[in-house]
Amino acid sequence: MQNSIFKASIILGVALGLVGCASISEGECVTGNWSDIGYKDGVKGKPRGKLAGYAKTCAKYGAKPNRDAYLSAFENGLAKYCTYERGFELGENGSSYNQVCSGNLSTGFSQGYDEGRVVYEIYREHNGLISEYEDTLDAIVDVRGRLAGDKGDLDDDGNVIPLNSNERKRLTKKQYRLEGELEDLRQDIRDFEYANNLPRHSF
Repeated sequence: MQNSIFKASIILGVALGLVGCASISEGECVTGNWSDIGYKDGVKGKPRGKLAGYAKTCAKYGAKPNRDAYLSAFENGLAKYCTYERGFELGENGSSYNQVCSGNLSTGFSQGYDEGRVVYEIYREHNGLISEYEDTLDAIVDVRGRLAGDKGDLDDDGNVIPLNSNERKRLTKKQYRLEGELEDLRQDIRDFEYANNLPRHSF
């Protein structure tokens, strides 16, 4: 419940921020084509509350938007934005769902977003496995370097402590463990690529 309230607060805060930050010139306020402005905002998927921001800005110049012209054109433009293709694009990029596409406009957009999000999650998990593989490889290189240079950890003064027999055994054991983990990760990556029909990562 608290989590839902927190999310709602964030959405409301963002919406209010967008309304308060509406950018429009004095010339557009006074002589602007509100149908054109509304259509462009709709095509870009801007929030409906943007009109309130325009009204607030234009009031400073003694003008006010043509509400009916703006909203009518906005809805026409929004129909061009709330499509399966645009939803898929947002989902695939990992972007948040645009709540402006609601009601009848949400069907194709929502489906596209969900399917795009699946693709995003697949690539995110794949990249995570590769990152873990590379971190493990770096750790192996570090251990091998310390063994080859006969150097252990640093003392309190930052000086390298020469390896003793116990430390050498510990590092050798760590190297074997990391090499086993590396091979397991390599296989996990290959299995994941096969299962999700992904290009093979070059090791």
